[in-house]
Amino acid sequence: MASDKYALVTGAAGGIGLEVAQRFAKRGYRVLAAERTDDLAARAVEKIGSGAEPVACDLADADAVAGLCERIEKEWGTDLEICFLNAGIIVPGDVLDTTPEQIDLQLQIMLVATIKLARSAAAALAASGGGQIVATVSQGAVLALPGSATYSTAKAGLRAFLAAFHLEMRGTGVSISGVYPSAVDTPMLRHEAVHGGSLLNFVGTVSSVSDVADAVDKAIRTGRVEIHLPVSDGLTAKFLQFAPRLVPLLLPFANRIGEKGRKRYLSRTTHQ
Repeated sequence: MASDKYALVTGAAGGIGLEVAQRFAKRGYRVLAAERTDDLAARAVEKIGSGAEPVACDLADADAVAGLCERIEKEWGTDLEICFLNAGIIVPGDVLDTTPEQIDLQLQIMLVATIKLARSAAAALAASGGGQIVATVSQGAVLALPGSATYSTAKAGLRAFLAAFHLEMRGTGVSISGVYPSAVDTPMLRHEAVHGGSLLNFVGTVSSVSDVADAVDKAIRTGRVEIHLPVSDGLTAKFLQFAPRLVPLLLPFANRIGEKGRKRYLSRTTHQ
């Protein structure tokens, strides 16, 4: 039976968001399933189950984001306990092949809207005695690669925001965390696999949405500011961040491995 405590999840209709939302529901939370349309939000609720509520909000629309922020602070307020900011988008391609509108879209959804929602959630949580805010970030925030410059920019900005906000909220009872997966088996990754996304996604093991949900659970349990998965990918990304001259030397070799991995991934997903 659902409790009177809320957990807000953006991007709740599929992939990581759905897995996390379903876990919250099983723990008795009333899940606020946020998606960009009424139809998607309703579909999310149907998958999540009893106690979930649909929340339609297109994060690309600044007015819609402002409306959701107001609901967080005034409607759900003291009953909100967890906010999982997961919605994301990627438009694969080099910068010169990307339109200004595509740049704006990625920055708005993954950086601007996420910051505004985190701010409102933190205000509500602090007023009610505490809670957790967790965001899905990416290893792309640590190591930017060709073909995903705007995506990496949004995620790197989000990483910086979370690090600073984590420090600002110390002592308030509100923990601020980010999970940093590399490649995750989601519709977004499948889109990248067939539309020119970075081959580096397929160099190592592709994580499952369950793996990422485990990382979210760990973030909630520990309050750590960053959870990287797989750990080996996080260490590699951090090393290369401080040795940028190695990146262009390693890219051709890594891309060859990644192309083989991409083909294996597509073959496996096609036959599922």
